[in-house]
Amino acid sequence: MMGLGAAVVASPLGSAHAQPPAVPSEPLPAGDAGPLMLFQDEFDGPAGAPPDPARWFIVPARETIRNPVEWDKPFNMGRYVTDQEHVFQDGNGNLVIRATRGEGTTIQEKYASAKIMGTWRGGIGTTWEARVKLDCLTDGAWPAFWLVNENPVRGGEVDLVEWYGNNDWPSGTTVHARLDGTAFATNRHPVDNAWHTWRMTWQPTGLYFWKDYQPGMEPFFTVPANSIPDWPFNDPGFTMVPVFNIAVGGSGGREPAAGTYPAEMRVDWIRVFAS
Repeated sequence: MMGLGAAVVASPLGSAHAQPPAVPSEPLPAGDAGPLMLFQDEFDGPAGAPPDPARWFIVPARETIRNPVEWDKPFNMGRYVTDQEHVFQDGNGNLVIRATRGEGTTIQEKYASAKIMGTWRGGIGTTWEARVKLDCLTDGAWPAFWLVNENPVRGGEVDLVEWYGNNDWPSGTTVHARLDGTAFATNRHPVDNAWHTWRMTWQPTGLYFWKDYQPGMEPFFTVPANSIPDWPFNDPGFTMVPVFNIAVGGSGGREPAAGTYPAEMRVDWIRVFAS
């Protein structure tokens, strides 16, 4: 989750977890008038249940940063945890990711939140869509719905929606052709705490983005293929996994002391279909 302004942020040393393995998935049947569904989760499990482990990997620790700036040093980054206080289904058809404030002297000690990564990987010729509510637009929080390929040689990232609690960077949608944040295109787009559907279609001609899509609607942001240096998204076999998270602190969140916690992201559903 590099984000706007990431060109001045140190690059990750590598995730503190192994990227989830590729899990092949048979296409899910759809109605006669519907698309060919490749992956979906309606988050309709019982209250308090974790996300389906067949679909999601709960990341156990915050990533580390090579040569970090001050805000990306570990003590200034809230930790990721895997417990059911911070990531759970609410029994009403939603996934909840929660950020909390506790005791301690550093941001790392005081703040905890969660991040999940899909175990399913999708490639070109797909449309990704999730209905999300961000009840976490507060100082220090850094929520996002994004897609990533963490290959250290030729990775890439697509932030369908990302909001920054650092009171500096504008929220929006960003495509990263390099994981070090040095090659990207961004659209400064307003983000609020209402329910919205964020959609991206990935075609050989480029990446196309909609908010609250309706048939016939033009995308609010288009990134043509190869319009960013080192474009990986047309490479044969290039795939990405979906990610939902709230980070606290770090370069995109910075100081959370004046923020309101607990803060929550809710996800009604995610669907990926052939396009």
